[in-house]
Amino acid sequence: MDQKYCIGLDVHKNQTTYAVKNNKGVTLMEGKCATQYKDLSSNLSKYIDKSSIVMEACTCYYHLYENMKKEGLDVHVANVIQLRKCVGKNDKIDAERLADMYRLNALPESYIPSKEIQTLRIMINIYHNIVRENVRFQNQIGAVLDMNGVFTEVNDFSSKNGMIFLSQYLMKNNNFSIRYLYDEIVNLNKKQEQIEIEIAGYIENNFDEEYRLLTSIPGIGKILAAYLIAEICPIERFADKKKLRRYAGVIPIKEMSDKKVYATYLPKGSSRKLLRYALVLAANCASRFDNRLKEYYKKKKKGSNHGHAIMCVASSLSDIVYNVLKTKQNYKK
Repeated sequence: MDQKYCIGLDVHKNQTTYAVKNNKGVTLMEGKCATQYKDLSSNLSKYIDKSSIVMEACTCYYHLYENMKKEGLDVHVANVIQLRKCVGKNDKIDAERLADMYRLNALPESYIPSKEIQTLRIMINIYHNIVRENVRFQNQIGAVLDMNGVFTEVNDFSSKNGMIFLSQYLMKNNNFSIRYLYDEIVNLNKKQEQIEIEIAGYIENNFDEEYRLLTSIPGIGKILAAYLIAEICPIERFADKKKLRRYAGVIPIKEMSDKKVYATYLPKGSSRKLLRYALVLAANCASRFDNRLKEYYKKKKKGSNHGHAIMCVASSLSDIVYNVLKTKQNYKK
């Protein structure tokens, strides 16, 4: 008995994308052709007589379906509404789908970090939450000062100058809100300093080589190195630089169908938020102190804006991080 294949067709008015898989889910052939049965059968002549053909119901599938039926082919048309229902959340369906995906060799397996990486990720998450709380309280202080008509050039109220300004303000004004927020920032600063010491000691003891390599890159200090180690290592799990860029979410993706681009955006939902955060922070610093990256930033900012240019620098930093960790050689300025 001849082996049975499955052909999936994404049909559009002028062009059809096809993919041929065997019964183990391995893609044997893929490509594009005109939405004409003659062209399609010519491209798929090796498999079409021994395949089940599947396509979605749309406005331009019917003439293909009719010609395939006349030739006695095994053709099926999927109900788009029912397909959308399959996306719905249901534990039983989810369990069956996971089993089917593994059976069909289509399960996207997740990376399971080592115990050392898991511990570092927990420490980084705690540190990041403290930083976010600090920023939130600073924003509230700024709002209270604005409400009372107090204007200052201080941007960071948790800095040395910021704390001096707040203490002097409280000596003259007994404002309950400012006093409460000031005390919270003092406590958060102490916690932040303590966990920074813990993180620095932990990465030096467990990831000494990676720490040395990453801190050779401009813009990356101890804490940002810890962010990168927690989210990236081991570097061997990335096949190339592009995989790391996509994982970090520093290059845009496109949603397109039949050559029409519907959206271009950074993949914030499917990427590592803290990794992108660390790369953007490092890019802001590196674009001021590294001559090559500074020139690249200026080039990208022409005709654009700061956000776009910094994201381009962050993408370049992602490549530098990959090269440094992969070759185990310090960054050469």
